[in-house]
Amino acid sequence: MSDSVTHAAIVRSIADGEALVAVPVQGCASCGHRKACGVGKLAGGGRTTLLRVAACDGLKAGDSVTLSAEQGAINRAALLGYLLPALLIAIGAVVGDRVGRSDVAAALGACLGLVFALILTRAIPFFFSAAAAPLSLQPRR
Repeated sequence: MSDSVTHAAIVRSIADGEALVAVPVQGCASCGHRKACGVGKLAGGGRTTLLRVAACDGLKAGDSVTLSAEQGAINRAALLGYLLPALLIAIGAVVGDRVGRSDVAAALGACLGLVFALILTRAIPFFFSAAAAPLSLQPRR
């Protein structure tokens, strides 16, 4: 059992040391759900998801590559993207209820918690590189 998740992709273009790669939405190779997987469809909204990844030497448009990410990094990204906002919404609702002592205040607190969560989840990867889910790119031969 591997500790990384891999996807096949095609390089669309390379600019400024980054490769724009197209990942077909078909489910990951490590699970049996394939086309029933909703995660890939949510990420791209179509038949392919476009990602920018640091390019390695010798890549050109049209090359087949393999993207991989460590399972631990994917788990951290899931916690950051799903659990943190849910916690901050709940905390915001409780604080709003305690401060305003009304349902409207609780709803406003929950909304403020959501806004804070969105800002925080966007800012954390910039300050803590370990929180970002790094993708590695390898040419397929």
